[in-house]
Amino acid sequence: NVSFTLEKGETLGLVGESGCGKSVSCMSILQLNPPQRTLYPTGEILFDGKDLLKMNQKQLRPIRGNEIAMVFQEPMTAMNPLFTIGDQLMEALRVHDHKISKADAYDQSIEAVRRVKIPNPERILNTYPFALSGGMRQRVMIAMAMIARPKLLICDEPTTALDVTIQAQIMELIGELQKELDMAMILVTHDLGVVASVADKIQVMYAGKIVEYGTSEEIFYAPAHPYTWALLSSMPDLDTKEKLEAIPGTPPNMIYPPVGDAFAIRNKYALKIDFEEQPPLFKITDTHYAATWLLHPNAPKVEMPKIIVDRIERMKKAGGDNNEQH
Repeated sequence: NVSFTLEKGETLGLVGESGCGKSVSCMSILQLNPPQRTLYPTGEILFDGKDLLKMNQKQLRPIRGNEIAMVFQEPMTAMNPLFTIGDQLMEALRVHDHKISKADAYDQSIEAVRRVKIPNPERILNTYPFALSGGMRQRVMIAMAMIARPKLLICDEPTTALDVTIQAQIMELIGELQKELDMAMILVTHDLGVVASVADKIQVMYAGKIVEYGTSEEIFYAPAHPYTWALLSSMPDLDTKEKLEAIPGTPPNMIYPPVGDAFAIRNKYALKIDFEEQPPLFKITDTHYAATWLLHPNAPKVEMPKIIVDRIERMKKAGGDNNEQH
């Protein structure tokens, strides 16, 4: 049960633990999930006014990679180990433009590699994927996704398995290219820290359902759902002195969905009704909603965890200090 809108140039952060349905939701946009195991009984996926769910594979082909591109989670498995980087970049162009010459495809591939700040692009084009480091392979995947200058870029955990400094470089690179091409972006991650400085809007997902959504400021400065609290409480920063709180248990198996709120069994703030009935989305502001019974007018008042309250105070103070310096 997922619903969101995205405007040109905007970034949406889709956040949640592994197994919450983030990648499946994004793969559904381009119908990349295995067809024999995927049903779309209701709903619509509108892109530029066209419903992608009503298109067949032939109609989707010019949209995939051309208007909507995807950076996959693991570049080593997303690239073909038997072909050079150049072969795969040029193929991405020639699939969508049958009239492009080999020379033009080569030149555009060189430019795409240069755009993602890889030195000596001519050598890279003659290299096989296994010869590159993880960070370099991810840059190549970004170059491949952006080579056709798409309107929407879906980044599925683009910094997984990369060390922290390389993560920061990759996110900075994606941000720069997004501004340059003025495209919309969906950033899928389990790490709220990754989306903190990038996303305009954030949706927190759990067990195939959006449990909270709002602007980036609302999610970080006024989180309302206990699952969002749990994610923020487990996120390290340089100033937190308290012990980080782990989230007990694991997400449920949605083949056998639980009765009531799927997060209830892991939620120390759960009410009796959480085990009986799914909460609706309660409106907090015009842009901020959360699916938790704690927002019901008759619910007992529950305070936000202290570790998050302290962090919000520090962020506000840091923001005020920065404004004074400017």
